Amino acid sequence: RISDMASIARASPFTRGAMRTTSATHSSRHAVARVTAASRAHRSNAIQGLGQLRVGTPRRARVLRRADADGAAEPSEEKPRFVPAHERTTLSKILPEQLLEGGVLLRDAPEEWRTSFTGFLSFEFMGVRTNDMPGLRVLNIDPPVFTVDDFLSANECDMLTASAEASRGLKVSAIGGAANENIRTSRTVALNSHGLENHATKKAILSRAEYLLPAVEGLSKDADAFRAPEAGEGKWSFELPQVAHYSGGEYFKAHEDGFPIAVAADKGYQRRATILVYLNDVDEGGETRFEHLGIEVAPKKGKALVFFPSSAACMPDARTLHTATPAKEGHEKWVSQLWIASSTPPVPTPEELEADNKRKAAEAEYAKLPRAQRRAMEKEAAKAAKKKSRDSNGRK
Repeated sequence: RISDMASIARASPFTRGAMRTTSATHSSRHAVARVTAASRAHRSNAIQGLGQLRVGTPRRARVLRRADADGAAEPSEEKPRFVPAHERTTLSKILPEQLLEGGVLLRDAPEEWRTSFTGFLSFEFMGVRTNDMPGLRVLNIDPPVFTVDDFLSANECDMLTASAEASRGLKVSAIGGAANENIRTSRTVALNSHGLENHATKKAILSRAEYLLPAVEGLSKDADAFRAPEAGEGKWSFELPQVAHYSGGEYFKAHEDGFPIAVAADKGYQRRATILVYLNDVDEGGETRFEHLGIEVAPKKGKALVFFPSSAACMPDARTLHTATPAKEGHEKWVSQLWIASSTPPVPTPEELEADNKRKAAEAEYAKLPRAQRRAMEKEAAKAAKKKSRDSNGRK
């Protein structure tokens, strides 16, 4: 399915421009995304499909020849390898014209395109439920970035901003529990205090996040839904939803939501998905800009921006670096942030690490043996396996 999506992203008439989304106009101020000068620069790059192979892999595989101790030359094809998301430096993008039109409206995309895109999400990031999500618009294929129109109603947005402002709980934002060091100048309140614990809009955000991402369906009903997972626990959790307020000129400089590998290992969990909901329209400025993708998302009341800071392997995806650009003076921006986290893989014991190192050392020594000797050993191993199988069947 991944290779199918690669060919679709490159060759489908849909992505080549024979079909267009039409729900947003080129001149609309509140288009879901705008193509910037950066995006035009990105257009010169070779845009590949999903499951992109290693950058620079030639079309015709090189043939390597190695002389063994027995004098035989061993031809070996260098096969292209699948590159996981956190190692990829390539991008798979929609057409600039489609971005100007607000992105690819998924419900209008060809069935093959929809199936491949959602399959790719499930394979490398998180499964996404697209039924009853008529406003889901794809802004970038890899790394996946999409928006959902009307994720919250206008009334739900207004109620949450009014309650957050009246709570007197808005404080200068911190980053990962540390001082912001002038990286972020907004104010934030977590929705677990100041009378916001049971706010109707908080419940709506969690409920719709659970529907959108089936992996966390029903999570908000668990007593430990907001408890940080531990490594190897196989647990999903919500980080506490927040409301952030940006006055004119305030910002959040370029940052990643995913934790660096060492930090995630120490915490025992990694942020897997970001759901950022815009709670008001911003007439000037305030866009969320993806620095490597050439995408800017304009705030629109009720719209959710969704992306994946890390892969299914809990490895951070540096391509999702983004910035909260300042609203112009005299304007303000309200957003609600929700992060979905999961346990990191289990930490190996010293005994497991030692066994793994021994296995790797044995494999390295085996690879040094002459080809004839390796083949002889493989034949002996195959004979022993057959004999063991026969003996086992005879006992039965």
